Amino acid sequence: MTTMYGNGMKQLEERHVPTKVLKMEWSNKMDLLAIAKEHGEVSLHRLTWQRVWSLAAPKDKTLVTAMAWRPDGKQLAVAYDSCDLLLVDVENKDIAFSKTTESKVTSLVWVQQEKPQKKDTIDSVLIKMNGLDYLPKLQSLVLRDTPEEENKIPKVQDTLNLLLVGMANCEVQILALGIFLCGSIKLAEVFKKEGTVLNIHMPVDFSYLYVAIQYYYGSIEIVTIKLQECDTCWDDVYDLAFKHDQLLSSLDYLDQTMKNILETWEHVSLMEMELKLSSYCPEDPEMVSADLLELLIYGILTERMDQFLKRDLTDKGIKKIGLSIESSHTNVQKLVVKQLSEVTNQILFQLVEISGMSLKKYECLGLTEHSVKKALRSVNGFLMKCNEVQIVIEESLTRYKLFFKWLYGMMIKLNDENSANDSSLSNTSQQELNMLAEYINGMGETGAKAKDYKLDRVGQYFLDGDLECPYDTRSQWWSLLQENPCLEENELIVAASRTHSLTQQFAVLKADLMDIFAQRKTFFDKTFVMYDNVPLEEPSGLSHGHTRVNMVDLPNHKLLVCCVRELHAHDFGFYELMAYSDTREVTQRSTTVFYSCDGIKQNVHDVQFYSPDYVSVLTETLDRASNRFSLFVQLSTSCVRSHCSTDGLTTCRIGQPSAGNSSSSESCHTLSDYTCRVVENMAASSFAVSGTRKVAVLLSQSRHKVRLFEMEVDDEEDEDDDSAMDVTRDSNLADETA
Repeated sequence: MTTMYGNGMKQLEERHVPTKVLKMEWSNKMDLLAIAKEHGEVSLHRLTWQRVWSLAAPKDKTLVTAMAWRPDGKQLAVAYDSCDLLLVDVENKDIAFSKTTESKVTSLVWVQQEKPQKKDTIDSVLIKMNGLDYLPKLQSLVLRDTPEEENKIPKVQDTLNLLLVGMANCEVQILALGIFLCGSIKLAEVFKKEGTVLNIHMPVDFSYLYVAIQYYYGSIEIVTIKLQECDTCWDDVYDLAFKHDQLLSSLDYLDQTMKNILETWEHVSLMEMELKLSSYCPEDPEMVSADLLELLIYGILTERMDQFLKRDLTDKGIKKIGLSIESSHTNVQKLVVKQLSEVTNQILFQLVEISGMSLKKYECLGLTEHSVKKALRSVNGFLMKCNEVQIVIEESLTRYKLFFKWLYGMMIKLNDENSANDSSLSNTSQQELNMLAEYINGMGETGAKAKDYKLDRVGQYFLDGDLECPYDTRSQWWSLLQENPCLEENELIVAASRTHSLTQQFAVLKADLMDIFAQRKTFFDKTFVMYDNVPLEEPSGLSHGHTRVNMVDLPNHKLLVCCVRELHAHDFGFYELMAYSDTREVTQRSTTVFYSCDGIKQNVHDVQFYSPDYVSVLTETLDRASNRFSLFVQLSTSCVRSHCSTDGLTTCRIGQPSAGNSSSSESCHTLSDYTCRVVENMAASSFAVSGTRKVAVLLSQSRHKVRLFEMEVDDEEDEDDDSAMDVTRDSNLADETA
C-alpha cells in the first residue's frame, strides 16, 4: 500500500456551532472557510475558527443554496433560494455585485483561465490601457458617522475567470469576471426534458463544459459541451468584461455620490424657515411675498409683518439659519463639482472606448452601436443637468445671502429703535436689490401654485419627480434649437431636459448604461457543440435533493466523476469519461466503490475529490458494541481507475474481505492504495476539503459540531495529536472491532 504524501491528519480545532451549518467551502488561496448556516447567514472563519465576518441573508426566510470562491480568493459568490446571487468582497464583506436569477441556483463553480503567453497585439494593448489614469483622481467617499478611509474602487482583474451558475430549471449561465453574462444554455429546451443542474465543471483551458443533470424522473446524465475557437473568442470576452467591470465600478461610485448628496441635503435648515413663512397667511400664500416686497421697496411695514418679525423670528435664529444654509449649499456644490461631474466624465471616457469596440467584432457578444450611442446621449444629458445644478446652487447662495442679510437687518432695526440707518442695504448695489426683489416675488408665485411657501430652488433637483420651478435656460443656442427642430435629430447635439430633476436624469443614465450589456446574443450561439450525453447508473428510488456529483478533470480531455445517489447509500459510482473531438463521442469506464467492515457494506455519507490524484470518502460504521463512528478515507484515484471497465459491472472494496468471504467474486477488487482515519466521538455527515490548502473540515450529523484538520502531515506530527483518533489502515481497524 502506498501512502499519500505525509499520510497523517492533524486535528486543529473542534467547535460547537449554535446555529445549524448547511454548507462549507474552503478558499484555495487562503486558509479561510466559508460557512452557510440556517436562516441564510454566511460567516467566514480562519483555521483557528476565528470569525472574520458574518453576513446576514438579503431577505427573511432564505437559505444559501451554493457558494464558490473566486480563484484569487478575493471574492465569495453566494446564492440563495430567493434567486439572489451576491458577490461579496472577502476583505470587508461589501456586496461588489448582485443579480437576480430566473430560477433557484443549485450549483456555483468559479474557474480561472490558464492561458499560454502570447504576443501583445495593438487591440490587446489598447484594451488594457487605463485611460482613466489621465483624468482627475476621484475623491474618497466618506459617509456620515463612519471613519474616514480611502475610497477603494475595485481593481480590474487581469486574468479571465468565469463564474458558472447552474439552476433548478436546467439552465447554465456563464458570467465573465463574475459579472458579465457571456453565455446562457437552457438544457431543458435542448433535450426537451425538465431537470435540475447538480454540478458543473470546466477545465482551466476552457475547452469543455461538463454539466451534471438530474431529470425529474430520477435519471442522471453528464452533458459534455465543446467550446470551439476558445483561444480567440475568450480574449474578446475578457476585453468586453474588462470594460464592463470598469464601467460598473464607476457607476457604483456615481450611485454612492448621489446618495451622499441626498444625505447632505437632508441636513439643510430651510424647512424651518419655509414653515414659518407658510404660516404667515395660510389663506393667501401670496400675502407674505407682497408684504416683504412692500417692506423692501417702499419701507412700509404692515402690522401682520411687524408681528411676524417680532414674534416668529429672532435675530439669532435668522443668523444661524443663514450660516447653516450657506454651509450646506457649499458642501453640496463641492460634491457636485468634485465628485459627481468628475466621475461622470470618467464614464463618458469609458463609453467612448466602448463605442469604438462596438464598431468591431464585439457585436457577437451583444454589444451594439445603438445602445452605446444612447448611453452617450444620456451621459451628456446628465452632465448638462449637473452643470445646471451648479448654476442654480451658485445663484441660490447669492440670493440666500442677500435675503437673510436684509431680513436680519430689518429685525435689528425693529428691535432697536435707536439703531442707525439700515445697514443691511447700505452696501447693496442696485443690481443686488433687483435680484432680491425678483427672488421675493418669485417665492410668492411658487407659493400660490404649490399652496405653501418655498425658499428652496435646489432641493427639487434631488427629488424623483419633475421640477416645480425649471431653470430658465433660454439662450441664443436654445433659441436656435427651438427655431430649427431638425437639429435635435443630429446625434452630436444633446437637447437639455428642462423638467427632469437630477435624480430622474440619473435613473435614465443608469438604465441606459445597464442596457449596453443587456444580453441580446450569447457567446455560445456559434461556439458550442453538444457531445453525447453519458448516463450515470439510475438510483434504486427517487433521490431528489440527496444526489451528489463531484467532478475533476485530467489531461487529454479526461474527466473523473463520483456520484453518491441516495441518502443512506452503501456505495458510490466512480466514472472516467473521455471526449473525442473528431467524432463528438464521450466514452466512459466505471466501477462501484464500497467500504465493508466484517463483510458488511457501510453507509457512504459524502464523497469529494481532494485533488485529481485522491478522492475523499466519509463512511459510517458500527463496532461490536454497536457504537457508531465515522471513517475518513483518502483513496487513490489511479488505483480505482485501474479497475474501471466499459460495462461498469466491476466493484471495488475498500477494506479487507472477512475471513468467511475470502473467495469473493472475481469482479470485486480489493483496493489497497488508501489511508483512513477513525473519527471518534462524532458521527459525521459531510465534509469539505481543499487539496491546494491541505485542509479538511468534518460536520457532525447534528450539524452543530465541526472539526478542522490539517492534511498531509508527517506521521510523527499526527502521533503528537492530543486527540485519541489514529490514522490507520483497514486491517488495524478490523483488529480494533474484533
